[in-house]
Amino acid sequence: EGKENSQQQQQQQQQRQQEGPLGQLAQFIPLLLILILSFMNMGGEDGVGATGGSRYFSLTPVSPHTNPLATKLAKVKDIPYFVSDQFLRTVARDRYQLSQVERMVERSYERYLSDECKNQKAYKRKLELLSAKGRITEAERENLMRKARGFELTRCLELEDLFPRAVPAKDRVDRHSEF
Repeated sequence: EGKENSQQQQQQQQQRQQEGPLGQLAQFIPLLLILILSFMNMGGEDGVGATGGSRYFSLTPVSPHTNPLATKLAKVKDIPYFVSDQFLRTVARDRYQLSQVERMVERSYERYLSDECKNQKAYKRKLELLSAKGRITEAERENLMRKARGFELTRCLELEDLFPRAVPAKDRVDRHSEF
């Protein structure tokens, strides 16, 4: 039985070698499709997608959401968002519906800031780790450390300011660090 497994593994390895790089790449297509589809369907329960948009609004000016507005009825004021012409003619005139959409904008913006904060922290950590590697010169090490120390976590600070309950005390940015 062990010989059969060994022979099967050798045959599979020979087949992979004969397929070449294109054949090996084709094996990953289903995985890539799953990843792409999952990113496209990352919307939350309120219909908000991964890019912060919904059928009602977008956090960036993308057609048909080209008319700028800012939150007025939500807890967090002045979050910029963009709506369609139809939205302005219908939903924007109904204070209750507008407040519902503004709450969606608020949640979407909080998620956006949270994701951006994580990205900024990961980038800063990457700079710190690169500076600790042994294969770089002292000048490169100093440069990377200077970049890491000077890298401001702007989205984390904004998240803490606008949504203080979203960030546990242990994860808050040290605002009094010396450079």
